Amino acid sequence: MRPLLAVLVCLGAPAYAADPQARFGPPEAARRLLGPGGPDAATVRANVERDGFHAGEPIGEGACARCHPQVVDQWAASAHRFASFDNPYYRAAFDVFRAERGAEASRFCADCHDPALVAAGVIEVDAPIDVGTPAAQAGIGCRLCHSVHAEPDARGNAGYHADIRGLGLPDRHAAAVASPTLRTARLCGTCHMVGLTEQVLGDTWMRGQDEFTAWYDSTANGHGVSAVWRPAAPPRTCQGCHMPREAALPDEKGAKDGTIASHRFLGANSALPHLRGDADHLARTRAFLEGVVTAALHTPTPGVVDVVLRNRKAAHRFPGGTQDSNEVWLHVQACDDEARVLGESGAVAADGRRDAEAALIRAQPIDGEGKPIQRRAAQHTRAGGFDNGLLPNEARAFRYALPEGTTVVRARLLYRQFDKDYVDFACETVPPGPTRDRCLDPPTIVVADVEVPVRDGRVPPTDDWADLVDYGVALARGLAEHAEAAKAPLDRARALAPDRPEPALAWGRVLARTGQTDALFAHLAAGPAKDHPAADWLRLNAALSAYRHAPAREAAERLAERFPDDRRTLGLLARTRNLTDDPAGALEAADRLLITFPEDEEGLRQRLLALRTLGRDTAAAEATWLRHRRDVARDQRLRQLDPRIAAESVPLRLRSLSPPG
Repeated sequence: MRPLLAVLVCLGAPAYAADPQARFGPPEAARRLLGPGGPDAATVRANVERDGFHAGEPIGEGACARCHPQVVDQWAASAHRFASFDNPYYRAAFDVFRAERGAEASRFCADCHDPALVAAGVIEVDAPIDVGTPAAQAGIGCRLCHSVHAEPDARGNAGYHADIRGLGLPDRHAAAVASPTLRTARLCGTCHMVGLTEQVLGDTWMRGQDEFTAWYDSTANGHGVSAVWRPAAPPRTCQGCHMPREAALPDEKGAKDGTIASHRFLGANSALPHLRGDADHLARTRAFLEGVVTAALHTPTPGVVDVVLRNRKAAHRFPGGTQDSNEVWLHVQACDDEARVLGESGAVAADGRRDAEAALIRAQPIDGEGKPIQRRAAQHTRAGGFDNGLLPNEARAFRYALPEGTTVVRARLLYRQFDKDYVDFACETVPPGPTRDRCLDPPTIVVADVEVPVRDGRVPPTDDWADLVDYGVALARGLAEHAEAAKAPLDRARALAPDRPEPALAWGRVLARTGQTDALFAHLAAGPAKDHPAADWLRLNAALSAYRHAPAREAAERLAERFPDDRRTLGLLARTRNLTDDPAGALEAADRLLITFPEDEEGLRQRLLALRTLGRDTAAAEATWLRHRRDVARDQRLRQLDPRIAAESVPLRLRSLSPPG
């Protein structure tokens, strides 16, 4: 079945039929997606009329709570529970999408956010949705995830099948709710891996939100072949981070060895618990986010400071989620001896609006006029504007000029789930009162905070070799001149930790960035990094850049032996096999890649090239590749239309700290 699946996905076969029965089974089974018990319809409607949403007794989980009260109580505070029209931030974006794209296209949102409405068959009806019904206020309940009985489609976009029928039968219940699929990252990927289809965008396909691929590519999953830092801990799935084991209460029948998997699903969603006044869940979310990214300060030249951020804990991109609406930014202050602020960037005004010139740590999609996407309007996306996000265990630097007289500099990485313009728009459906006030004022969380003295225009040098490695890695991401500047901190790191592979690998990145291929090969041939997977990754890409296809293939083959399922390795293995006149081998590698990632651009391209060389029919393969190919020329053109977007696309640009006020 695997080879057949690869062929089918390359032909662009749909993942599932469009009707709810294909996803949830027969209509009578689909109706059981909401279980018995819970508040009556009149109570739900009254709460929606009062607050704009229902946050009282959970809907449809009464039967589950009889045996699993602790699990249901945790879930009842989670973002999964408040995923549908009980979430005004979602409701506002959905309403606009449906108005612009139509009822049928709104299944793009609803298949993940509104499963109860999809199962009821009301989403595609061309009539206003009654948001006061229990189905509209139910969110993503226990029965949905626990009834997924087969591996979801590899393209995400809600490609799941749910079999509700066995959940309530005593003789089938245990097996029905504990499918092996439940413990896989692919289950999470079905909704946290998004392709913006032609039905969404109107004329093209683009990759949207995608936490699954970033996790899959990372060292947290045992991959991450390019990573300088490789954790000693075993691979982790989404559930390992977002559903850690907690002590079970005596009446919780789902306990194993005295613990349960947390169903709080803690992540970055801080606006929803604040909206409901749920101080406990907000405090847990704040603690979950603090320290996910660390910050350090370095001086490249007097009067300049580099803020170096490293994603230490998120096993996917930081930040994740919807990139057009979340806010992650740097607040940097330069002060004098009397603690007066001489200059700053990233301050928040009294009206709640962030400094427009602040450094944003996120990816920013843009529309057809080069303007930033706003109001979570995915349907307007046409290109990627800039990307300052942080991949797992990767570092990035932001550069600031210090005002004369600076003696202290402080940098804080701040997170706020929605910007001021978006909450003003989204909270219109919430009636005036305390709930609306909270809706309009989502909390700001300090993710990282560092403060150091400045003497003679410099921050104190560090002897922390790991910080120096991060700084070198961050500089190597910039222009060639920045990479050259990385040599000094990396020389120091290598002297401090001569037996560690990380300083040597970071030095290898500098050699690769500056085009010193022979020096790179010689550097990696001996020393502590020679057998590190990132060494072969550097060899592979440097050889390709120098058109040395044979040594590039050798490195790719070695990596593929060690990491046979690594997505990026398989893509480059197919490429190097094509470049060394082995189209059959290239086709094998590409097909292996496309089983797991059927929309991968490099895999589709190498498959097309191999088929063409082999003299096969390439019409379907070419059409599929063209559909998923990123239009680089369009991206570059649109990126230049807005000065702010163009400026953010420049690595390590020098930013100013303006006087306060």
